Amino acid sequence: MSTMMFSAMLVGALGLMTETGVRGQVSTGEYAAAPVLVGAQQTRPVRDDVDIAVPDRALMPASILDEVSEALPDAEVVADRIAPAVLVVGNEDPVPVDAHPWSATALGDRGLASGRAPEAEDEVVLSAGVDGSEQLDLGHVVDVGFGGEAESFTVVGTVAADDSGNDVADVYLSDGHERLQDAAGQRVVAVGVWPAESDDTEVLDAVAAHNEARLWPADARGDIEVVRQGPAKATLVSAAAAFGALGIIVSVFTLIVITSLQIRERSRELAMLRVIGATPRQVKRLLCGEARRIAIAAATVGSLAGSFLGARLIGLLQSWGAIPQSLEPVYGPAPFMAAFAVVVVSAEVAARVSLRRVHRESPLAGLEGADERRARLPRMLAGLAGVVLGLAMACAPMYASGEAAVGLPGLAGLVIAISVGPLSPSIVRLLARTQRRRGGRSAPRYIAVAGLTARSARVGGALTPIVLGVSLSATQLFTAVTESAIATDQVEAGQHADFLVTAPLTGVDDDVADAVTAMPDVASTEPIVTTSVLIRGTQHDASWQSSPALAVEGDRIGQYADLRPVGSDTVAFADGGVALSTQAASSLGAEEGDDIDLVLPDGRAIERRVTGVYLRGLGFGDVVLPSDDLKPAMASGQPTALAVSASDSAPVAGVERQVGEHLARHPGVATSDSATAGETDEATADVAFSVLLLLILWGYIAITVVNSLVITTLARRAEFTCLRIVGATPAQQRRTVRWEAGFLAATACLVATAASIPGLCGLTFALSNGERMLPAIDITAYAVIVTTSFGLVMAVTELAARKAMRTQA
Repeated sequence: MSTMMFSAMLVGALGLMTETGVRGQVSTGEYAAAPVLVGAQQTRPVRDDVDIAVPDRALMPASILDEVSEALPDAEVVADRIAPAVLVVGNEDPVPVDAHPWSATALGDRGLASGRAPEAEDEVVLSAGVDGSEQLDLGHVVDVGFGGEAESFTVVGTVAADDSGNDVADVYLSDGHERLQDAAGQRVVAVGVWPAESDDTEVLDAVAAHNEARLWPADARGDIEVVRQGPAKATLVSAAAAFGALGIIVSVFTLIVITSLQIRERSRELAMLRVIGATPRQVKRLLCGEARRIAIAAATVGSLAGSFLGARLIGLLQSWGAIPQSLEPVYGPAPFMAAFAVVVVSAEVAARVSLRRVHRESPLAGLEGADERRARLPRMLAGLAGVVLGLAMACAPMYASGEAAVGLPGLAGLVIAISVGPLSPSIVRLLARTQRRRGGRSAPRYIAVAGLTARSARVGGALTPIVLGVSLSATQLFTAVTESAIATDQVEAGQHADFLVTAPLTGVDDDVADAVTAMPDVASTEPIVTTSVLIRGTQHDASWQSSPALAVEGDRIGQYADLRPVGSDTVAFADGGVALSTQAASSLGAEEGDDIDLVLPDGRAIERRVTGVYLRGLGFGDVVLPSDDLKPAMASGQPTALAVSASDSAPVAGVERQVGEHLARHPGVATSDSATAGETDEATADVAFSVLLLLILWGYIAITVVNSLVITTLARRAEFTCLRIVGATPAQQRRTVRWEAGFLAATACLVATAASIPGLCGLTFALSNGERMLPAIDITAYAVIVTTSFGLVMAVTELAARKAMRTQA
């Protein structure tokens, strides 16, 4: 019953997280006061899926202000602009902030808590979300960096609003500040309208549509107030849904294993029922009815508990900063119903599958407590077919392209691990035979080997969940390690620059670039932009997908890096050109000469022609655009990094140190050895989600392992009694049990490793474009997996055996 209950908890928790990602809403009240709010569309529709968020904050052209004023001449119009910056208070580390014009406070609940509004160019008002602001007095001087040398501002006021945990903190400058006038080419974030009584606001629909914007209802402005919630919720949905599907598969499989073990241990009882006249149909009705009643009770309790578990998981992700702090869990009937249905249906299927053995075997054999010594041919064929299918999936890069070439090898380990179930008795017997010669050296080992061979079906049932847990953990963890290793290899092999000057929040100011370029030991510099864009093919049914992007000025991509172009010596851009990695091109079904649609970080949609395809997409991003396309779309309007090459006569470390010293007065700007286009907050959130959900899934599998080991060990009371009768001491029996447990754990880890390797090799081959076959293995992580598996098996078996030995059969 506990396995069923935890299955319902797992599915219910992941269902709650999925529903929260779909229906959850975060709002800060930043734009709550405007009767009518015009803002850019922050998402793009995806067929049969949740909408995908624009990579950054979507903006509107400044001309929309004139259009709104012309449409409603008597209305009051207030615009908000944002300039990304970093704030330095004393000797503290730079804090990312968004700089707004003071007039934008009229759009929401941003009234003064103390002081006055900023009037001069060097005055600032801080919000309560700024770290350390509560310790600052009015008149205190702070430094603000916009990608260049720090600018000093005097604190003249504070507002009580605190958006920390949901979005970056806000600061307010005077309306005419030059940084706000230059913000992203004078584009605006939102326009609030206070119409006159006689105004017809429906005319604003046409104005908004003309500028690729929309009117935002008062109860749905969270997506434009906190733009980071879009990617965070999308990641929450995708990760929870993916692990939810995996969790359902694992739940069904483990329930079948546990139910089969439980029915096997009741073989004498069921055989007695058949001997005294019960028909197979009656036995089937009896067991299915029991399973159904237990499943309904367990599913009800587990589904309710799953909602609370899901809420705790969301809280944990909030504490990690992966999702906004005020994203409240959304409780609905869908997760409860899904968890309830999965457990009840799985229990029914598990009972019916397990009962086939009861119908098939002789009741007299069941009365003797006999174990299956020979696996039936259909069972063996099913297991072998699953292994062959898994190997074929691992070889997908040889015959498929695009998402299939990467996705199928990632699932190969799971398929092979599940296929171990039908083959597990044969695996146990085969490996036990290898220990027979060594087993004769001591009585406990001899008894253990003989017992493993005789009880191969029961031991195999306990083996399967361990194999599944180890294989699943290894595949998920080493996939991420391999992706990171391949990306690092591609950057090291392709990047020509010696180091980078990075400013991902504020961008690198032109003055900084000029100063670094003019340093005596710097040979050359190259401004670059790394971000994400949305791409899709031009087919009518194509869907948007997010991809990391890189931009270099003009045709100088070859001076920054060797991307290993396909069919040419360099990546070159014709008018309106874009280059794609081989994986992105395969995913879109695009070739050179085809047109694709893109959405830039500021929400602008463009169409470009594919003018090149390259191999090193994992290290440098899947999309390469001219800087003239991508740089104006950044919130800062500036490059995010500067690739620096040192002169041949100067040591790189010394040049990097000199540049770093020069940047000391430029908050938010620093040196870095290397960077990849794919390093984004979204990628970091993906890792956090994956690690957390993998731990939850492994915890569920661990519970299944405990149940299976307890069932198989407690069923050996008669065996332990017999051993005592013939003279075995308790110490000898415990040594026998420990040897069996060690054999079981070692076999599980060996088989699980063998099941994971083909898929990891295929995935490595696909991600590296055939440059390498062997995956990157984190030895420490692997040691933790193996040690945890051994510790769990040894501890549970020891405790269950001690209890069984104390009980007379």
